[in-house]
Amino acid sequence: MIYFILQLFRLSYRYRYQGNEKVQALGSRNFILAIWHQNLLAGILGQSGKKHIVIISKSKDADSVAYACHRLGHLIVRGSSKKGNVSKGGAEAKCGMIEFLRQGYPGAITVDGPKGPAFKVKPGIVDMARKANTFIVPYTLSFSSYWQFKSWDSFRLPKPFAKILISYGDPVNVLDDKVDFAEHQSAVENALIHQTKIVDAEISNWESYSKSNWFL
Repeated sequence: MIYFILQLFRLSYRYRYQGNEKVQALGSRNFILAIWHQNLLAGILGQSGKKHIVIISKSKDADSVAYACHRLGHLIVRGSSKKGNVSKGGAEAKCGMIEFLRQGYPGAITVDGPKGPAFKVKPGIVDMARKANTFIVPYTLSFSSYWQFKSWDSFRLPKPFAKILISYGDPVNVLDDKVDFAEHQSAVENALIHQTKIVDAEISNWESYSKSNWFL
């Protein structure tokens, strides 16, 4: 039922895309989309039509999300950060995602998930990008109308028939192991913050951007 509801929402949304050329300029080089957790749902729906690797928790609460992502055509690896000394399959999920990235599939990571703090990039995406020899692309969205929830991430759900502007930022190269790891994290975080300001300013110019995503 959740899948069909999401499909109804997706079909009502009107998407436009900014920065396609930044992804296309990578050519055959693979990448991971870095997205804030609050934009997770709209971000997944905005990439329908191209397989992406998505990490989803093993918890029963996340089963419906995993099913919906699978039906939308994405590749799912299950796992999350360990709780105390109890493993939640996070290490296995990272290994699975790295293997898919090496096979050429693009990935998508909520960089401040699964439980925050909000808008702070965790080291996982940098570690995976370096091990898979790939780039990180800031991936941000802005909506003409949405509901905002009182959750740790201030989760945003675009209202039906909302205009959605998806923006791709300049790829971040984290492959230089001579640069301090924390500096790479800061570079991704600053890039996302910068790109968020751009897309929020440009939602009013929504109609001037491409109707086609980078892979169409």
